[in-house]
Amino acid sequence: MNRMRLTGVALLLALLLMACSDGRESTAGNPQATPKAASGVPTLDSAGLDAYLKAHAGKPTLLIFWATWCPSCKQALPEMEGLAGSRGDKANIMAVSLDEDLGQLKAYLDQHPMKMAVFSGGRAMAERFGVEAIPTLVIFDKLGNQIFGKPGAFPQAMLEKVVDDLNSK
Repeated sequence: MNRMRLTGVALLLALLLMACSDGRESTAGNPQATPKAASGVPTLDSAGLDAYLKAHAGKPTLLIFWATWCPSCKQALPEMEGLAGSRGDKANIMAVSLDEDLGQLKAYLDQHPMKMAVFSGGRAMAERFGVEAIPTLVIFDKLGNQIFGKPGAFPQAMLEKVVDDLNSK
């Protein structure tokens, strides 16, 4: 029983790391066009996320909340990027920036292009998932049900295991 619980926790942690996305494209895989802020970075709200999860059912989704000014986020993002590169065909990897300065976010993305979809999110999105610290990883199963949500930077290898485990179910 304890081993099963530890495996579940490891899986959830791994999924949270894969939450980063590259929102520099207007749709970034979202079935509906995502509105763009003046910075050109697409925004994502709860309704947009729900539509995305529904449209992409069949693959787990990892979503990371982050900000350009956060040192731990700068550690977590490369792990998520690596995951997008190694498991992007098996999971949806998204990043939701909580930056208030969208110009700063755009400048960061211009200097650090990402493979994953990146969106600008708002306080309501963070509150929906109880984000109290960043980075925070949120993982959804293949049906779009949230199965994990914890702060921290997780290693790519752990996230790959989570994705593989979720896809084997």
